[in-house]
Amino acid sequence: MGRLGDLLRRPPILVVGPDPLADAVVRALRLARRRVARITPEQLARIAPTSIQTLILADPPDAAEWIARLLADERTGFGWARPTTRRLILMHAQDPPPSLPRPHPASRWRLETFAIGDRTARALLTRWPLHLGMDPRFEQAPHLLIVGRAALARPFLLQALRLLHYGAVRPRVTLLCAEEEAVVAELFESYPMASEIADIRGVSLDAWRADDPDGAARPAHDRGVAIWPERMASAPPMPREDCPGLDDSSRPITFVLVCPTPAEGDGLTLAHRLVRALARAQGVSPPVLVEVRGPLADGRIQDWDGQTIPFSVLHEACRPEVLLDGHGDEVARTIHDQYRDSIAAQGRDLGDEPAGQPWDRLETSYRQANRHQADHVWAKLAVIDCRAVSEDLVESFYLTPLEIERLALIEHQRWAADRHLDGWRYAPVRDNQRKHHPQLVPYAELSEPMKDLDRHAVRALPVLLARQGLGILRQLIVGVSVTAEVSPVGRRWRGLVEQLLERLSTRYPDRLLVLALTPDEPAACALARCALERDAGTGLVLLLSRPLCETLEGATDPAARTAILELIARAERRIVLRGESERCDWLARRASISLILGESAAAGPGIKQVRLDPDGGVLQWGFDY
Repeated sequence: MGRLGDLLRRPPILVVGPDPLADAVVRALRLARRRVARITPEQLARIAPTSIQTLILADPPDAAEWIARLLADERTGFGWARPTTRRLILMHAQDPPPSLPRPHPASRWRLETFAIGDRTARALLTRWPLHLGMDPRFEQAPHLLIVGRAALARPFLLQALRLLHYGAVRPRVTLLCAEEEAVVAELFESYPMASEIADIRGVSLDAWRADDPDGAARPAHDRGVAIWPERMASAPPMPREDCPGLDDSSRPITFVLVCPTPAEGDGLTLAHRLVRALARAQGVSPPVLVEVRGPLADGRIQDWDGQTIPFSVLHEACRPEVLLDGHGDEVARTIHDQYRDSIAAQGRDLGDEPAGQPWDRLETSYRQANRHQADHVWAKLAVIDCRAVSEDLVESFYLTPLEIERLALIEHQRWAADRHLDGWRYAPVRDNQRKHHPQLVPYAELSEPMKDLDRHAVRALPVLLARQGLGILRQLIVGVSVTAEVSPVGRRWRGLVEQLLERLSTRYPDRLLVLALTPDEPAACALARCALERDAGTGLVLLLSRPLCETLEGATDPAARTAILELIARAERRIVLRGESERCDWLARRASISLILGESAAAGPGIKQVRLDPDGGVLQWGFDY
């Protein structure tokens, strides 16, 4: 049998299906040094199921037939003799999965469905969460802009609707696409209760279509680069009247996904035009995720615009840690285990509970419910200015009553959003058949016993993360302001910064240092670089009080421009602010400590202040450190 015989002797991960998906799976697994082989349907038909350890069906058109044949071959041809569990992973476009035959309870096949669009959306919003561009503690709420209507747009929108609740301010979603009225109408036809979750509106894409009559400007991925700033610089100016619906400065865009169809234009071209237009219309620079068609290529950070983040759907979906290793499901599994423990503690039989089955045999709908709750954990931590770290860095942690109430509110919002997307609506009496629920009301209108359910879920957060080997650490936000021209160079500067950081870590050993600063101030950026060199775990929040394109254009020195871009890449948050007055307001309300570089400045009530003047050799503390 040749090659087929080799597969039987040393079974690798087998992949069956059409291109480009099957090829992308094989390429990703080989890059991760996994043993993988792509086989044809004819070869699969000649391989005994007992010889397979992991089989990936890469969205074949006849998936149900193949699965039924594999299950039948196991029962009739080979019995249950081999005890090893075999993984059968069906990759399909997006949830819900297709109708499939179910394995017998005694089967060694473990059938898993993997929705490409949904898992990609989860992966993207885990790496770049919705609070990347805004601060819920500053009364900001997400305003998500989705440009285009490619396949990823719908699952990304649905995942975002489950995650965009951070407090009392109602979130907003804008869909910028072709035939926007039909797209919004179809959305509400499929999800009639979506309007209960957020303000959703459509805006025409006609004014945003790329105009390239001579074909001189080619898409960035065709040129082998992932970032194409020269297109941003050379794009023709777009007046405000060409941006209908996007010039509302009262609710600036905080996060952008660009995923157009080929008919709607090239993603990178649209993204860079959008960056300029938002800078003019709203004065903001939100992060912009851009789907590229084709493989990603490396680009130089010197050529970056600081905002556009290219990604490939196939690259995200086919990463082995996501496809095979359950990356992103760790917390969801723990939530499910806690639920199983609660069932057992009540004396109920786990075998009789569909939602109480082991994770490996849990139905997709129940897995998804656990995932939705788990994915919102990181939003909750952002709301209380905390971060998950290795548990050996945390001695103890407890949630204050105010934090419990704040998080219980958004946990209820998250739960309600999940129910609304499933078609549930409010009614005074629960009716599962008609999907009526009496608790689909604002948190303030819940009874105390019902509020306690949300509070209980919140109180379990530290234990939930502890089961993953994680602890919760509070952040110490140090707001940095420059009041005079200082020289951030030399031994004196370095010595004062080292002394400052050492004293802060000694005074607050149980807090995680986070520097909040604007990239427009070279001295503040120099301080951040020193802090990151000293401790890579130092947090960095950038306060964007003016568009990034203006900041980068003002950095005429190439080295200074690169230094700013490196800080942008390292920052955990890039908070969109509207002008200098709002930046000062943010520092006064959100910083625990005000760090002044230069001359003394008036501090707000209750603000601890430190002044660092390298020219005068001064490190002056306005409180007992």
